[in-house]
Amino acid sequence: MTQGTEQSSAEAILARHGKSFRFASYFMERSDAHDAALLYMVCRELDDLADQEMPTEAENLDAHRRLMVIRTELLKGAGSDPLTHVLTDLQRRRGLDTRAAVALIDALISDVERPALIHDEAGLMRYCYGVAGAVGVLMCPVVGADDSAIPHGIDLGLAMQMTNIARDVREDADMGRRYLPGEWIDYLTPEEIALANDDQREQVARAIDHLLTRAETYYASAADGFDRIPGKNRRAIAVAADVYRAIGFRLRRERLAWWQGRVHVPLTGKMWLATRRLSGRGAIQGSGHDFHDAELHRHIADLPGAHAPDSP
Repeated sequence: MTQGTEQSSAEAILARHGKSFRFASYFMERSDAHDAALLYMVCRELDDLADQEMPTEAENLDAHRRLMVIRTELLKGAGSDPLTHVLTDLQRRRGLDTRAAVALIDALISDVERPALIHDEAGLMRYCYGVAGAVGVLMCPVVGADDSAIPHGIDLGLAMQMTNIARDVREDADMGRRYLPGEWIDYLTPEEIALANDDQREQVARAIDHLLTRAETYYASAADGFDRIPGKNRRAIAVAADVYRAIGFRLRRERLAWWQGRVHVPLTGKMWLATRRLSGRGAIQGSGHDFHDAELHRHIADLPGAHAPDSP
């Protein structure tokens, strides 16, 4: 795949699957937006390889084998797979931490092999790191952030994934998955969630509200790191955060009626949030700390880029 073909494919995938991020990318430095789109493309294709939804079982097996080849190549630092090539090229040019890509692959494989029945908050946070916090680690050098921004980048990924989980409770339950910690909802099964009675709907709604409140702490920590990102890219990441966080606000505005399916932020809402951010009145405000709170990474401290309690 040539560089031009890679870029064209990346932008097409971003347009189809990453509408919020694509909207925010218009505010980025163009060269950085190109690399961010490449990174998004790789993450999306890794997800597609892992999801075991190919037309035949033989193709599913081939996809899984390819995913494991990419994982092995990343650990070696070189390989022939096109996705390995993109990641190692970004590592060479931008300083990408490919250990985070390995963590992403591991999380994707685990999610398919053992459909999610999250037990507790520790399981929730480790899952959120694997599928989103790790992407924050990967994205930081692409947007020109210094190393001190990485824990905050992880927190943005964690917050966004919590928002995702809150938005998709019904859809996930229909697929036999439960990302809300079981201990928050008396271990309702996905089947029970999908067919919930009024009391169970209220129980799940309370858990979603708790999750969105938890996400707020991580959005605030992410905002503490915005000033560690240079120029236009800082505004772009902040716009992306504001837009994604608005999904949770919209869900709350609709009285947490999760059983009615996904909520969306319309383009007009995105434009309003972007205008506010660009005029200096962003929706997300930082905690006011000039340091990262290691307690936020208590459950993920051993993972790439996370803030271990004994590190600065």
